[in-house]
Amino acid sequence: MDIKVGGASGYDVRFLSSDATWDGINRSGVVITDSNLHSIYKDCFSTESLVVIEAGESSKSSEVYLSVVDQVLSLGLKRNGVVWAVGGGVVGDLAGFVAATVHRGVEFVQVPTSLLAMVDSSVGGKVGIDLRHGKNLLGAFHNPKEVRLSTDFLNTLPPEHFTNGMAEVIKYSWIWDVALLDRLKAERLTLESSDLREVVARCVSIKRDVVEADFGEKSGIRAILNFGHTVGHALETLDGYTELLHGEAIAMGMVAEAAIAYRAGISQIDPLEVAEVFDLYGLPVRPKGQVDLNLLVDLMMGDKKNIGDGLSLSLVTVPGECKLCHGVEPDMVQSVLADLWT
Repeated sequence: MDIKVGGASGYDVRFLSSDATWDGINRSGVVITDSNLHSIYKDCFSTESLVVIEAGESSKSSEVYLSVVDQVLSLGLKRNGVVWAVGGGVVGDLAGFVAATVHRGVEFVQVPTSLLAMVDSSVGGKVGIDLRHGKNLLGAFHNPKEVRLSTDFLNTLPPEHFTNGMAEVIKYSWIWDVALLDRLKAERLTLESSDLREVVARCVSIKRDVVEADFGEKSGIRAILNFGHTVGHALETLDGYTELLHGEAIAMGMVAEAAIAYRAGISQIDPLEVAEVFDLYGLPVRPKGQVDLNLLVDLMMGDKKNIGDGLSLSLVTVPGECKLCHGVEPDMVQSVLADLWT
């Protein structure tokens, strides 16, 4: 099964077996992966063209980026070479940014191995790294040559990483697909679910439809994919990219932004209804400890979606529909978060 992204000049998301996914990876270009994947699939990698980064969001830094650039050039990557990104979202974002910038752009192939990367970050062409000012603030739009997707990789992940990816799956259901939301509520999706591949494909198709409508984020349509991400990214930055997984942060972000939409009269959805879905999948709906709300809102004010005064938030209006709302009052947001988290 293939899903075409970007029309005739685009690329394919190819659903493959794990064996077929590895075909040709070690025969051309440079492979970038992380320490966790390398320890599991060590025998599948060629040591002659391999760059291994430490697993975790902290590797999406300028220091690691420059180190990887130095390594791929030392390995002899040419302008007609290929960068293979084998790993989760961190590997894909970092390797894609390396591919976008080395020699002013080389081809790269996404081989997502986590649920989050499969349904979200491997599709759409966004690549980049984090800065101390916030998440994904240095990056580019650089489409992959192809995406090779095998859900077999999910069997090697710790359970919390499958749960982490479910946050993005749930997001798609709230912003776009009520039938998917009903499916996720009716029965918990697991690695053993017979329709797991179908659900992953549905999420990829939704991402494809949104990206094709607004690839460069000019019209605001693509911004709906950021439901929960303004609060979530600020929580990740506040955490220092150490303990919080991305899915955990945006789960809390979606509940918070549902509460903001409810308070602002934009939505009639009870935020508790949103929280119940995340509870079902073992995702957090509020921070464990006390949060410095002044600092959190300051970080949100630095979000790249913001235009003019106030905050720009992607808010669900009814199940299956979402819109980008500008000029949301920071004081109101802080008041909602104080009520929600205390």
